[in-house]
Amino acid sequence: MEGWVVILGLIGLAVFGLLKSCVIVVRHSEAVVLERFSKFHRILESGINFILPCMDAGRQFSWTRVEVDESGNLTNRTIDEIHIDLRESIFNFQEQQVFTKDTVLVDVDAVMYYRIFDVKKAVYEIDDLQAALCNTAQTQLKEVFGNLTFTEALQSQTQINAHLHDAFGKIFSRWGVECIRMELRNLKPNASQQIAQSMKKQMVAERHRRGEFIRAEGEKTAMRLEAEGNKAQRMNLGIANQEAIRKRSEGEKDAKIEMAYAESRSLEMIGESLKAEPGNPSQADYMMSQRYLETVGVMNASNSDGKTIYLPYDLGSMSGSVGTLPEAFGLRRRDSGAPRGGTTRGGKGVSVLD
Repeated sequence: MEGWVVILGLIGLAVFGLLKSCVIVVRHSEAVVLERFSKFHRILESGINFILPCMDAGRQFSWTRVEVDESGNLTNRTIDEIHIDLRESIFNFQEQQVFTKDTVLVDVDAVMYYRIFDVKKAVYEIDDLQAALCNTAQTQLKEVFGNLTFTEALQSQTQINAHLHDAFGKIFSRWGVECIRMELRNLKPNASQQIAQSMKKQMVAERHRRGEFIRAEGEKTAMRLEAEGNKAQRMNLGIANQEAIRKRSEGEKDAKIEMAYAESRSLEMIGESLKAEPGNPSQADYMMSQRYLETVGVMNASNSDGKTIYLPYDLGSMSGSVGTLPEAFGLRRRDSGAPRGGTTRGGKGVSVLD
């Protein structure tokens, strides 16, 4: 009885081993390259796949998987199995030492986000995919940084990532690998003390130059703004003076017009009053008499040393006009037989104002 149990157990183990060799379970987002008699047969999709034992076998695929440890550092783990991961993964390139255009040795650490889109090409088109990716990255990094100075490289990391993405995408597509994006994790000069000191001096000199340039630009802008302000001030003052002169001229013109109009009206009124007087003195006689009196007053005011001034002018023709002025302004006169303030021609007395 015990022998039958052992025999049945052996038969069960054999059946289980046979079923296991006939079935391959592929997880989601993975693929397996199936070979029949060491020749490519087909790609196994996710799920349960049945194969012929002793005839079909999965192709071993060597790859380096990048994992993040607890401290946040990237670590590489080499795997060798038939299951190929089709998800987006990280490829950590080895740190490269490259020279820039200004002969500065820098250490470049880059990572690539990739995805295998063609399993057959990744397995059969290249012997060692990992080594090929590393060598290609080293070549492209030397080419990129060889055309840039160290300062330009520090300021152009986005452009460098885009260039590497385009360059890697064209090359890696032949091997069934899609380059999704490139990232420079670290970019620093080599640990040589001399280079570090030179870079520090260059950085200090560059920042000093930028400071002087910014200060000069500020002074130039201040001078320009001050000149524009002075120009605007002078322009506004000129406009204001011009407007003031114009207003003053218009005022003087209006004043002269009003004065002339008032003088004309006064002369008209005096002329109408003088028409009723004997002799009919004219406005010209009145104006001449007024100017004469003003001239005499000015000369008397300026003659402080008591000198005698003789005016070569005949006053007889003006006496009639002057004598009629009181009545023109509403004053009456009285005649006297004896001269009190002087005499005129013919022995007639002068007019005395009451």
